[in-house]
Order: sequence, then structure tokens, then C-alpha cells
Amino acid sequence: MLVYDGDCVFCCRCARWVAERSDVELIADGDADLEGLGLTPSDTKRFVWWVDNDRKLSGHKAVGKVLLSLGGAWGLLGTAMKVPPVSWLGALTYRLVANNRHRFGGGCG
Repeated sequence: MLVYDGDCVFCCRCARWVAERSDVELIADGDADLEGLGLTPSDTKRFVWWVDNDRKLSGHKAVGKVLLSLGGAWGLLGTAMKVPPVSWLGALTYRLVANNRHRFGGGCG
């Protein structure tokens, strides 16, 4: 399951993109049982989360899991994101995008 910030326009657009290409379960943080997932509202406002049973991955690691689930070239990128130096670049890119996500336009609904 991928838990994302449902108040973030960019996050909602990305979630729709994933939904059109995969069967990954997506849930906006406002619709999720965060306590049951072991997350807080602060967690989901800072990072996207991949939750699989008791295992939780955040940020670029969560994005990597989503890419793996898409398969093909996306899956190769998801695999590469696990290995340095690609993982370092993935972490840096995630932080840059997350810190500037308010600059990306579009609607959430």
C-alpha cells in the first residue's frame, strides 16, 4: 500500500499516474488509519510511505517500490534506486521535489 499526502496537489497527481499504470493500493493520508499503520500525520506530510505488513519505507525508497511494481523500464529504475550511487541520487531528488512540491500546479480532485 502507498500512503500519500492527500492535501498535496503534486502527490495526488503522482498517485493518479500510478493508479493508471498499476494495481498498487493507494490511499490518501486523510482516508488511512494512520495509527493502525504506525504512522502520524506529520509522517505523511513529510514523506510518501510504502506499507507492507509491518515493513514501512519512506521517501525515495517508497517510490522505488512503486516503480518496481510497475515492471519494465520502471522496474529497472526501481531496482537501480536500491543501489548506490543511484540510491543517493534518488534520495537527493526526492528531497528536492518534496521541498518544492507546492510549486507544481494542477488539481487533486
